[in-house]
Amino acid sequence: MLFHATHRHTHATCPAHMPEKRALFVKALNSAKEIGVKIIGSYADAPGHTVYLIIEADTALQIAQLFDPILELGDTEIKPVADSMKLLDQMKEQD
Repeated sequence: MLFHATHRHTHATCPAHMPEKRALFVKALNSAKEIGVKIIGSYADAPGHTVYLIIEADTALQIAQLFDPILELGDTEIKPVADSMKLLDQMKEQD
């Protein structure tokens, strides 16, 4: 399944300004493969202190394992998503 994750933190908890927090964030994302999560894309809005990720995982447990180490850095909202072009193609087939 595909998921869209939005991680937001404040200037006070920004990993860019604290080497130990940055290392924690990088370690969490680098653990994705061993957890069985594929990071399709990762995009940052640095001035907005927001990181957007598209990830693929089979279970909610994998998602929890990926984000658990960085919970203290901010809030993360995770939503299941689907390829909109594939959805439109499926709708055409149903017509």
